[in-house]
Amino acid sequence: MIKKIINIIKEELKNNYRFYLIILFFIIIFSIKFDYYIYSPGSLVDLTDRIEVENSNESKGSFNLTYVTARNGTIPNIILSYIIPSWDLESLDNMRIENENEKEIVARDKVYLKETSYDAIIAAFSEAGIEYEVKDIDVSVTVVYDISDTDLKAGDIIKKVNNEEVNNFDELKRIISNYKENDRINISVLRNGKEVECYSVLKKENDRVIIGVSLAELKNVITTPKVNYVFKDNESGSSRGLMCALDIYNKITEFDLTKGRKISGTGSIDENGKVGAISGVKYKLIGAVKKNADIFIVPSDNYEEAINLKKKNNYDIEIIEADNLHNVIEKLK
Repeated sequence: MIKKIINIIKEELKNNYRFYLIILFFIIIFSIKFDYYIYSPGSLVDLTDRIEVENSNESKGSFNLTYVTARNGTIPNIILSYIIPSWDLESLDNMRIENENEKEIVARDKVYLKETSYDAIIAAFSEAGIEYEVKDIDVSVTVVYDISDTDLKAGDIIKKVNNEEVNNFDELKRIISNYKENDRINISVLRNGKEVECYSVLKKENDRVIIGVSLAELKNVITTPKVNYVFKDNESGSSRGLMCALDIYNKITEFDLTKGRKISGTGSIDENGKVGAISGVKYKLIGAVKKNADIFIVPSDNYEEAINLKKKNNYDIEIIEADNLHNVIEKLK
């Protein structure tokens, strides 16, 4: 029976090999990825669908995230990037820190997403004058540098060093300072929800003993009313922070900042409300214009670029410069 099936397959391939070669060719060109991304304008995401606040105040308008559409560097996409004006080809090298691979870049951006989202809650509640509590802090790895000798990975949450608990970045610094260059330390981490034992051979840089990684503090914030984020698996990066803070502030205070307007924007934020620069302004502004947003909020470092794009393309949209959360709120009022 098996022999009969094999003979049928052989006969089929012999008679129709050209067809199967064509199929194989297209499978290959669509599946092979090169170290490039193709960037193009995105759209808007209404934060009503991303942030849940208990007993939130109603809003006549909306706060919206802007984003960049990123496509894998397959051969067809690379070819199309030379044909479609709004598609731009970018090397993955421009996104890397040292020798990161694509998986590490994604893991780093996932940490940045959590960091800016938690800081957005703190910034919004602080601006509103409402108390909050930082219950605990996760010290998470964002980048593992070439100088390091460790098996830590981006996304790891450091819980213990040589059995000493790590509850924040300052504690980790204090623990590490007790050791010297070339000491090997044991590091307990949470990786994908499981406890993993790792190591690091300490290095010295600028008279400091270091692990050789970059870290972020992820704050577990307890608030009343309670704030809950709804993330999607394909979402990452820090550029949503400002808009999240504005939406949260609007939901926990009585004054409706939107005034019925569709407000879009971008920018990272820290717990003190300071707004940081982002990339991809061109694509985000185009997406906001296409979706008929009334306002586009952009960090101070990206403001001139946005204004120049508006003038060049005669966009009908108001652009607001953002240096900190308080000033943006005053401008919207």
